Amino acid sequence: MKKYLLICTLSVAAIFTSCSDQLDRFPVDSLVEETAYNTVSDLRFGLNGIIGTHDNDYIIGFNSIFTDESRIGVDTGGQDLTYYQQVLNSASPSFSFQGQVLWNDRYENINNMNRLIVAAGGITPGPTEVDEYNNILAQTYAFRALSHYDLLLYYGLDFTIESALGVPYVDYVSADATPARNTTGEVLAGIEADLQQALALFPAGTNDINFATPDFVTFLRARIALESGNNAAAIGFCNSLIANYDLANTTQYFDMFNEDANKQEVIFNYDNVQGADSGINFIWNFSGQGPKFEISTGLFASLEADDIRRTVMLDPVSVVEDDLLIVGKYPINADTQAINDFKAMRISEIYLIRAEAYAKSSQFGLSAADVFAIQDARRASTPDPVAYSSLTEAIDVIIAERRIELAFEGHRYTDLKRVRSITGSGIVRDPADCGGANPCELVPTSNKWILPIVQGEINANPAIADQQAPGY
Repeated sequence: MKKYLLICTLSVAAIFTSCSDQLDRFPVDSLVEETAYNTVSDLRFGLNGIIGTHDNDYIIGFNSIFTDESRIGVDTGGQDLTYYQQVLNSASPSFSFQGQVLWNDRYENINNMNRLIVAAGGITPGPTEVDEYNNILAQTYAFRALSHYDLLLYYGLDFTIESALGVPYVDYVSADATPARNTTGEVLAGIEADLQQALALFPAGTNDINFATPDFVTFLRARIALESGNNAAAIGFCNSLIANYDLANTTQYFDMFNEDANKQEVIFNYDNVQGADSGINFIWNFSGQGPKFEISTGLFASLEADDIRRTVMLDPVSVVEDDLLIVGKYPINADTQAINDFKAMRISEIYLIRAEAYAKSSQFGLSAADVFAIQDARRASTPDPVAYSSLTEAIDVIIAERRIELAFEGHRYTDLKRVRSITGSGIVRDPADCGGANPCELVPTSNKWILPIVQGEINANPAIADQQAPGY
């Protein structure tokens, strides 16, 4: 992939700082590849740069704007309007610029991870550096697994069929490689091998939520099992996490998103700091809170008045009586730069993964209990009991709950994609939020449930030239 996939200079700009007790992040300049890694300290800087450039904003924004989470805001200037209009043309300038972000970001990070792993083989840690050395490698394998998972989830042709075309699985360093798509099964095997390697390397007591941990691995395995249709495995992974984490109560939930003051239910926290250029709030709002996108009519209508998620989701400057619904889940904070941590893995998602896996296993009572646990933790009053008697009814309830609980966290598109064969529906916007060039629906059979590989990538790599997603 001569232009986009693998030719990239080794940049380890560690744009994060943290008071983490395991791996502190410090800003460093780009290093010359030949001399980048000579010590364990160099490896640490390299890892920090990799994690610091693991971009989440594209996934959050795409899931929100492309689906029914958002609607066009009163202060729109046309930004990202093509995504709201569900335009996915691999050759168009708008998609070529925006659509390559996820592909390029993940493969550039994978390339840098591979370089770090190779370089680590030539470094012998001192007696006091062994745990740090092993932890750095464990982190690298875990994030390489996560990066390949993200790519497979969005660009793979079918997560549930092992023989389906997936994405190139890259575990080597090459300046001019042109890999073809691996199958889904091959990519998943590579991901699992990386996760096994990470678990073998984590030092005892690795538990810093700002980095990968054994629980990070279990969480990712639960997501993979659900997407793959392995419900028994998903339930098992969820059970092991739920045994060790409590759901946040209403006060803790508010504090979790307000000033990042509580992390009780967070399993992996993307530690966003000044200088990272990752103000999540600005996906929907201009600086100063003018909204280019607002909370969708349908999503807001689903929020109960005593639900803490309504309080967190709705910016205080909103004017509900004037139908001004500003996204406030990531407040601008005292520095006005919206430097919010991204709570990328939370135990509430695990409850909902287990609920879905239970439902798909016809264990409707256990599934309903998990949904009720979420609602009970988030409401000031006791919610009505949850019950359902069919798979379709159960999935409708679970996906509706995921829409609220995980709103603006980068899940809506992939949630609807995963269950569309059960529900028989895709994206359905409220009539108030669509019309004209803005679609009211994306049907479940649309080719747009798979992202196309950007045309520049197709042109640069002959091995992938005839492997574009169908319909593009």
